[in-house]
Amino acid sequence: MKNKIGLLIFSCVLLFLQWNCPAGETDGSNALINDIIEKLNQTAINLKNLSAKIEYIHAQPLFETQTVRNGKVFYTKDINCCALRINFMTMKQDDAAQQNYREDYIFDGWKMTKIDYQSKSAASEQLAKEKPIEPFELVQSYFPIIGFARPAELAEQFDIKIQENKRNLVTLLLIPKETSGFSKTYKQVEIKIDPKNFLPFDFSAVTIEDEKITIKLTQIDTKSEVKKDVFGVVIPADFVMSEKRADAND
Repeated sequence: MKNKIGLLIFSCVLLFLQWNCPAGETDGSNALINDIIEKLNQTAINLKNLSAKIEYIHAQPLFETQTVRNGKVFYTKDINCCALRINFMTMKQDDAAQQNYREDYIFDGWKMTKIDYQSKSAASEQLAKEKPIEPFELVQSYFPIIGFARPAELAEQFDIKIQENKRNLVTLLLIPKETSGFSKTYKQVEIKIDPKNFLPFDFSAVTIEDEKITIKLTQIDTKSEVKKDVFGVVIPADFVMSEKRADAND
């Protein structure tokens, strides 16, 4: 009950500050952003299990085409294991009918493994050498799922603005700084945070090629345990396998 009351108070304060801070008053805005990042960081630290439905939309205005993929995402973290899996099951291109299209991305802290069941191929890329890296940090190099990993360091990578809120959502606009690795991929990323659990669930990115990527997580469950065998995907023997190791000199 105390957590719910505290969250309600925080949401009310958030909305009050947004509606009442005059233009040009950056001190209040910066303080509010810092409060949001701190809350987001604490949520990420406490996150142990997550499962959700995922919708991935890739729009290419230059070619006037759009691809929509749907599937599930799984995440688990404990003292012995930390892993993330994105399991796409269907794909729809423009006005064509939705079709089965299975593709897996698995991040185990050490490497990323992509399994394409259409081409019967699998590719593994080593991303960590000496110690495992948080999977939500690794996934950011492939999908604009930002806000779960190292939220406290967001200000180092982005200029952050608060967007107008609708339905009591917390919305942040992230503009990559020139020194940020994200600047090579994105012009901006907008993330929406649910005030009920303070988890980001909607990500909208504009790439440097002016393509738009939208990712939506729905039916998020953080209470049920995610079994470890979810991440132990067996690659069929007839799949062509490629492997890329991390350069020891990197």
